[in-house]
Amino acid sequence: MTDTRTVALTPRFAEGDRMRVIGLGARYDAATWERIPGQWARLQQRLGEVRGRADAARFGLFYQLSESPLEFEYLCGVIVDEDAPLPVGFVERRLAARRHAVFTHRGDLAGLRPLVHAIFGDWLPRSGHAAAGNPDFVEVYGEDFDPVRLQGVIEVWVPLED
Repeated sequence: MTDTRTVALTPRFAEGDRMRVIGLGARYDAATWERIPGQWARLQQRLGEVRGRADAARFGLFYQLSESPLEFEYLCGVIVDEDAPLPVGFVERRLAARRHAVFTHRGDLAGLRPLVHAIFGDWLPRSGHAAAGNPDFVEVYGEDFDPVRLQGVIEVWVPLED
């Protein structure tokens, strides 16, 4: 079990808007998840190709494909307008408007993984809420996140069932 003493597990609740997220997607497992920063670097190099960007934030969408062994799909991207073109090699996901539990992490990116483990291993089972999935959670990297130093504020949005 994750040591939750180092992780803030007091969420706020918010209604998430309907969004169209475009970006780069890839599949990972427990042996390859450390390649995700390279995926973000490739997205950074291609952001000039994105038209119709609707928000300055960047988003990481996590879709668990299997639990044992862990396999997941990860999309790093940005929100765009409905009519924005899809650059070659990009994928899109459309997120429904729904209620979320929102957890805030301040500091180094390395602290994100323990937070996610604490949310799903500790907070969610005891919260009285059920995760809705699709995606399992969304990472939100705002303007104050430094992509070079990998530090700043990251929010983890967990979609909840009604």
